[in-house]
Amino acid sequence: MCLVMYYELFQEHKAVKKIIPITDLQRQSRQIVSQVADSDEPVIITQRGRAAAVLLSAERYSRIEEDLGRLDELELLHLLEHGVADFAQGRTLLQREVRTRLEKKHATSAARKRQVK
Repeated sequence: MCLVMYYELFQEHKAVKKIIPITDLQRQSRQIVSQVADSDEPVIITQRGRAAAVLLSAERYSRIEEDLGRLDELELLHLLEHGVADFAQGRTLLQREVRTRLEKKHATSAARKRQVK
């Protein structure tokens, strides 16, 4: 399900065809914002010929936020399923082992940072 959502978002992004320079947005902001709200299609804003921003309707933005929230929940459920499976198969660590590994990891990364300076 997660991949399907990503695919649909990718397809929607590919379909974006409305691209306008920032100067047009400055001159016609009321009209452009109204068109975005009515059509629910995003508009890419360019600055010096490069994409600088995307203008979305508030409704579309809300849907994207909801979709991202659902994806976060699905990812968390996936991680929990893996954790339960690991526990069931005895792939566990004692707290002191975890702490030792983390301390080693952080000590190594801190030493690397000091060497770079």
